Amino acid sequence: MNELQRIKRTRLIRVVLSTLGFVLLAGLCYCVLLGQGAVRLTPMEVLDVLTGGGSRQAVNVVWDLRLPVAIATVFVGAALGLAGSWTQTMARNPLASPDILGVSGGAAVLVVAGTVLSRPAWSESLPTFWWRAGLALVGALLIVAILIVLGGFGTSQRVVIIGLALSFLTQSFVQYLMLKAELTRAADAQTWLAGSTGFVRSEALLPMVLGLIPFVLLGLLVTRDLPLLAHDDATASTLGVHVPRVRAALLIAATGIVAVVVSLVGPIGFVALLAPQVAKLVAATPTPHPVCSAAAGAALMTACAVVAGALPFTAPVGLVTAIIGGPALVWLVWTAARRGTLKGMNA
Repeated sequence: MNELQRIKRTRLIRVVLSTLGFVLLAGLCYCVLLGQGAVRLTPMEVLDVLTGGGSRQAVNVVWDLRLPVAIATVFVGAALGLAGSWTQTMARNPLASPDILGVSGGAAVLVVAGTVLSRPAWSESLPTFWWRAGLALVGALLIVAILIVLGGFGTSQRVVIIGLALSFLTQSFVQYLMLKAELTRAADAQTWLAGSTGFVRSEALLPMVLGLIPFVLLGLLVTRDLPLLAHDDATASTLGVHVPRVRAALLIAATGIVAVVVSLVGPIGFVALLAPQVAKLVAATPTPHPVCSAAAGAALMTACAVVAGALPFTAPVGLVTAIIGGPALVWLVWTAARRGTLKGMNA
């Protein structure tokens, strides 16, 4: 075994072990999450219910109310972690996550507009998830189009700055729509904007999975080129990577994933930013590994949901991710500036 093969094998082992660790953490938080609420259940009682035992009350609480929420929490975290790893690798910048670049904000603007304004009559017959998903996808793609026109992905630092400006702009549009809305519609929109998995019911899980599948598959088609894409464009092209095509696929995939997630639970900040960097740090890889990032996202999301459920007041999981993500973003910027990696992940 030569040196290159040894390095690849060691890196693969680290990725597998890190992924398993994140999965175990997510599983533990998952069991705790199923036990939280007005009717408290221990992890052992939860496991008893999941294996076919337990009291009738515990069975009803877990299967009818808490299980859909917990499943959605895991899927949302994994999806955001995956999308974040793709955008950060594509832009070669640790800050290039969908929420920082304004993609989540663009999705939120049109969903809020569809909530507080009158919608076409034909859309009234559609399930809430599907019309929200359609609007979220259009809004996210509009932001991506603006980002490409203005930033061009020529300089990752410029893309992040433009993305931050677009993010603030979308927030302003959302606030304007909220001020002009009727009270009841504004309340509905505000509940959704808080970013919570607590309102997810079992009938929404299948549409979420069906919505995620095509975008996940699209991204996986070009996953093998991700390590090569971490190099500069000229090097990646020399190594056989069709850089524009790979970037377009990753960008569309990440945008679609974010649109599906936002349409279901509202904008959840910082998970897509932090999960890939946590995965990269733990696995000690040059760039965030997609599968490890997805596992880290699931662990981070479920852990934040457990914290939200343990608070003495009702709090959406989006509040906890924001509280954790704010200082973490400052730390990422400071670390990147100190290492000189704001201009690229491998600079």
